[in-house]
Amino acid sequence: MTAITAGPPLPPLVTARPPAADEDPERLPVGRLLKWGDEHQDPDVQAQAARARAALTGLRQRYTIDRALTAITTEEEQLQARLAELRAEKEKLAPPKARRKSPSYDAATVRSWARATGVDCPPRGRVPKRVLDAWRASLPTAGPGPS
Repeated sequence: MTAITAGPPLPPLVTARPPAADEDPERLPVGRLLKWGDEHQDPDVQAQAARARAALTGLRQRYTIDRALTAITTEEEQLQARLAELRAEKEKLAPPKARRKSPSYDAATVRSWARATGVDCPPRGRVPKRVLDAWRASLPTAGPGPS
């Protein structure tokens, strides 16, 4: 039987230590994680890093676009509110618009008279002044009232 002699002491086994706070995958900065993935020997890990980088690029672009759209929408709403204020102020300050007087005659009556007397009058639109003057001249004038 051979005697087992004790040789030099074996080195201690490597024990797994918990990751440091800055190595916690949940707290690892994205850039550092992507760099690790890009430099990894496994092509699958490299492909995941490339897809993650592409996804992040898309997210950053969308984030920028959404921020710009939000700013534009906010400014548009502010401008619309200001425009409404200005229009209200203009309405208060502007002189009242002159209203068109309704004619003191019935256009159908004048046109009928013009047809009956042979005076040229368009069938639609404004009755020309010359036709109105002729019609008014043909009306009986009111005589002096009872004394």
